[in-house]
Amino acid sequence: MTTAAALLARAVLVAERDARRQLLGAHDKTIDVEFDFRPAAAHDAMGAVPLGRLAEVVAYYRQLRPRRMVITGAPGAGKTVLAVELILGLLEDRAPEDPVPVRLSAAAWDTDQPVEAWLSTHLTEVYRMPPATATALVATRRVLPVLDGLDEMDDDPALVYASRAGRALRALNAFQHGRGKAELVLTCRSDQYQALEATRVWVQDAARVEIRPVSAVKARDFLNRRVSDLTRWRPVLHEFDHHPSGLLAQGLSTPWRLTLAVTIYEQRDPRTGIYVHDLDDLLAPELNAPEAIRDHLLRLFIPAATALHPRPKGATYTPDQVHTWLAVLAGYLDDNVATGRSAAGRPLPSIDVVLHELWPLAGSRRPRLVHAAMIVGAWSAGAAAIAAHAPTSFNPVYLLTVSIWALAAFWPAFVAWQDVWPETTRADLYRLRTRSGARHLSSGLPVGLAGGSVAGAGVGLVAGLSAGLTVGVVTALAAGLSAGLAAPGRIGAGDPRDMVRDDLAFGLGFGCAAALAAGLTAGLAGLTGGIVMALAGGFLGWVAGKRLGKAVSGGMFGLTGGGAVTFLGVLTTEDAGLLTGVLTAWLAGGLAIGIGGGPVLGITGGLAGTRYVALLLCTRRWNDQWLPWRLGRFLNWCYGAALIRVAGGGYQFRHRELQDYLARNPIP
Repeated sequence: MTTAAALLARAVLVAERDARRQLLGAHDKTIDVEFDFRPAAAHDAMGAVPLGRLAEVVAYYRQLRPRRMVITGAPGAGKTVLAVELILGLLEDRAPEDPVPVRLSAAAWDTDQPVEAWLSTHLTEVYRMPPATATALVATRRVLPVLDGLDEMDDDPALVYASRAGRALRALNAFQHGRGKAELVLTCRSDQYQALEATRVWVQDAARVEIRPVSAVKARDFLNRRVSDLTRWRPVLHEFDHHPSGLLAQGLSTPWRLTLAVTIYEQRDPRTGIYVHDLDDLLAPELNAPEAIRDHLLRLFIPAATALHPRPKGATYTPDQVHTWLAVLAGYLDDNVATGRSAAGRPLPSIDVVLHELWPLAGSRRPRLVHAAMIVGAWSAGAAAIAAHAPTSFNPVYLLTVSIWALAAFWPAFVAWQDVWPETTRADLYRLRTRSGARHLSSGLPVGLAGGSVAGAGVGLVAGLSAGLTVGVVTALAAGLSAGLAAPGRIGAGDPRDMVRDDLAFGLGFGCAAALAAGLTAGLAGLTGGIVMALAGGFLGWVAGKRLGKAVSGGMFGLTGGGAVTFLGVLTTEDAGLLTGVLTAWLAGGLAIGIGGGPVLGITGGLAGTRYVALLLCTRRWNDQWLPWRLGRFLNWCYGAALIRVAGGGYQFRHRELQDYLARNPIP
């Protein structure tokens, strides 16, 4: 367990350092926020002191008994940054026996699932840990859960006892280590946590701390350490100094908004170096409320992020396009909150964007209808391709095969029409949450070609040799026996038994040699059929499963196709010579399976990938819900531009204020 915990700690450290950099706007300077201890009605942790600050949060946490902390504050107060600083501090000074802090999105927790099972699943899916190892680490409490965003678990801000957040707190109170409470860290907005406390539900044996608003003094100190030319900021600093509780100080009282202001007003023209925005705009009379200052910064944030972060090769992400696409996603998430709608018995997400679960965005019926149509079309094309190579004479076995094929098409089309949630693998989730995912997700075609060729050649050689030897031995037995029985009529004939034996041996040897030649030829033809089949299967893996990383699909198509080609080879060898019949059967059968069977297997079996392609077909430019065709690449770019963040197997907006602003303002 010590080695597994050390490997997990290393992976978490890398991920959280990257998250910290993104949260700070690609910078390393933080605001040393202060926080106050807020006692609960009962059952507080021991060791909590009245005041703490970000720079000393690790020491503050370690003196708690038990080590359970709840971080609260206003929207944008820096709760996640404080939690990340705590994680990094614990990891950088971690002893081998210390638990590994792991941050999870509380909104992703199905509270019907026990805490231990959820933690184990998270380690398996996000950090690619073997299930047995993950379960053992959680069972021995070598994992410290850091639950981020309790307030995001429910649609209604006024949390109540029966809410998901209420059930989560009761489950966390039952989360024990030995005879006491297990260690944990939780973040939540102050208002929502106080609403829970009003129902007499809170995290027991924990120290709740509340982050203070950023004072004008701390804001000035932050600007001193972050901006390149402090003289430009003199009007803002003057306002802070003379009106420390004024409108501007209120509007920039959170680390999130201060970071926005620095990102926007430090933007410079890449050719001339001239600052793009004038700081007088931040002091304009029309910004007459903290909310107006907030919306002003959010309106300028996307153009600034688009200009500062380079676009992928071949992509033309304009600020208006980025705003429009993100607004579609934000509107979908906010509509889920407002309506409380669900699909397949599951509430639709309010903050998480998971690609293969995004299909309800295009409507309840339309993506499922397109999905079913894709399956019906693939099965119809496959049936036509195979029917083109039907035997010339009536063959009941072939007729039975075609009938089974037609009947089998009904079930996947029916499943596609159902209101189901496609599932992905651990590798899919890992690719989705990595910035290099765009490269990995396009690997289906080459892997499919390689896997299909190898599988087709292997199956072809084995099946061809087996069939050829069997036919050769039977033929040789018949030929040798016939020759032996005719021996008495020959000149100089000896003992008939000797002649039967000799002729039978000759017939067997000749038959085996012919069978070997036919089998090798069939194997070479099988290689050709495997390559043809792999082209179709690999291409399907590239198209239908591209965004979800189903790179091995082509190889599976190759293996399946090889066996099917063997069967078709037997069916189409009627009335033909052995060598010619087998060769023709493999070439024709390989082509039929490649063109017909490959797409069928890919579209039918790749439920998540095909449903995702159906979503993209339903969200084109002419629809109200317009998304880019390469949505995964776009979201990876948004992650690099610090517009969104990665959470488990999906994405979240950088801040809830950004999500809400885009939902309210879908048009740039």
